[in-house]
Amino acid sequence: RDVERSRGLGDVYKRQSQQSEMAAMICQLAPHEGHTRTLLDGVRLMRADGALGRTPVLYEPGIVIVCQGHKRGYLADRVYHYDPLHYLVLSVPLPFSSETDASPAEPFLAVSIRLDMTAVADLVMAVDHHATASGSPVGIVSTPLDDTLADTTVRLLKVLFSPLEARVLGPGIVRELIFRVLLGEQGGACLLYTSDAADEAR
Repeated sequence: RDVERSRGLGDVYKRQSQQSEMAAMICQLAPHEGHTRTLLDGVRLMRADGALGRTPVLYEPGIVIVCQGHKRGYLADRVYHYDPLHYLVLSVPLPFSSETDASPAEPFLAVSIRLDMTAVADLVMAVDHHATASGSPVGIVSTPLDDTLADTTVRLLKVLFSPLEARVLGPGIVRELIFRVLLGEQGGACLLYTSDAADEAR
């Protein structure tokens, strides 16, 4: 039991360290509120230094990974939480409303990765995900963030400080991140929705 408890504490400390590192990097890369473009097309940073009431938004298909703060998204009668423990996956453009918890001392910080339908469809074919995914494809999900995906996000943020690394390493890390989401049970179901849309468009 002591060994299991020690491992559990180790996992907690690792996650806290990852979140602190991600938050520090986003603060440097996005010193101002709003959406900030990065050296990688399709990757944007989100920052809010104060609480935002419920407002209508339209998100493109993408993955939103929160490093600090908390957002709630409302669609019909459902509420989707995305915070440092959960990431959001949207497979289609969706109009919904959201509210943000943040403060100047602890701003809301997140990274948004736009989904390219063709790239997702190619990844689905590469891993033969149709054979392993459970559940029907869905348009939006909030999924627990695991250590592997958090580590991939840390590496993605690091390359955004260097034009050379962003150009050479960035696309591969973005592909890996989408791959990690695809392997997740809920995220995979959402990305299958995107893949099906891409197949219909071909």
